[in-house]
Amino acid sequence: MSDITLSSVPTKRRYLTLLMIFITVVICYVDRANLAVASAHIQAEFGISKSEMGYIFSAFAWTYTLCQIPGGRFLDRMGAKTTYFIAIMGWSIGTLFQGFANGLVSLITLRAVTGMFEAPAFPTNNRIVTSWFPEQERASAVGFYTSGQFVGLAFLTPLLIWLQEETSWHWVFIVTGAVGILWAVIWRFVYQAPRKSKFANQLRLTILLTAVAWLTAT
Repeated sequence: MSDITLSSVPTKRRYLTLLMIFITVVICYVDRANLAVASAHIQAEFGISKSEMGYIFSAFAWTYTLCQIPGGRFLDRMGAKTTYFIAIMGWSIGTLFQGFANGLVSLITLRAVTGMFEAPAFPTNNRIVTSWFPEQERASAVGFYTSGQFVGLAFLTPLLIWLQEETSWHWVFIVTGAVGILWAVIWRFVYQAPRKSKFANQLRLTILLTAVAWLTAT
């Protein structure tokens, strides 16, 4: 399901869309980094060695790498809205259940699940920005949402450390996973592809689609 572009017909709706991508990136990277916050406590509770902890950390990268191309193909077929809803929901559920892990195998498995579902994230970001923003604004848009990688870590990592000290390492994953699940639902009902947005310039969109149809026919 392709996303018809309105990048040459910009609307104010694109700023809300960009903010939504930014928030998604923040959640995405916090769900990657939460293991670093909890790792010492996990090792102590389960008696996990440093080398075994390395397997837990790398499990994310295994599936994240392997699923890049399949994730891109799924995006091409299903479109950004559906892809991101499934991706955010999937990696957030994987994150939440890490809070209930009972040892090495379950942690490796759940980190691998998280990596698999995060794989389509940046292809989806690029797809959305290309659809919504004119060429002269795309670099700025990419720079804005990319900053979410580190803004989230800078401001939320201390909060996760505090949460862990006040409760336990389990809640680091439960809370971050629950936030992601909530955000997936919000994404599902708020995000609109340019073709379906109520805020799009319908007249110019009609002209654009007519032109595309004419070019295809010829």
